[in-house]
Amino acid sequence: MIRRGLMLGMLLAMLAPAGTTLAQNFGAPPADQTFQVSWNPATTRRGEPAIEGYVVNRTGYAFRRITLAVDGTDASGRALGTTLIDVNGEVTAFDRLYFKKALPQAGGTYRVTVNSYERSFGSGGM
Repeated sequence: MIRRGLMLGMLLAMLAPAGTTLAQNFGAPPADQTFQVSWNPATTRRGEPAIEGYVVNRTGYAFRRITLAVDGTDASGRALGTTLIDVNGEVTAFDRLYFKKALPQAGGTYRVTVNSYERSFGSGGM
């Protein structure tokens, strides 16, 4: 009886790590799998530094309330900090959504990533 309990305990101990390993995500973060962001430095009509581009939806779902994080550096490589940009509108399945927003200061280089988003379930019909 003790031997059977010991065997069962060893079997459960061997299976427990395998279950947690299968649950891990070794790929890109979910936002990187859901969206592709293409962008260019730009200026506003007033001549202020800005960034413009598209958020491309790679899925069959619609999303809204998308917030981008823009990390910039100046010409010497010093970090300028992160600017959060709200992208207005909803990006439907396999479509893209344009954005253009002013930045607090011009940077030498930028990195633009999706910071947050919300799945849109729509109004449900006619």
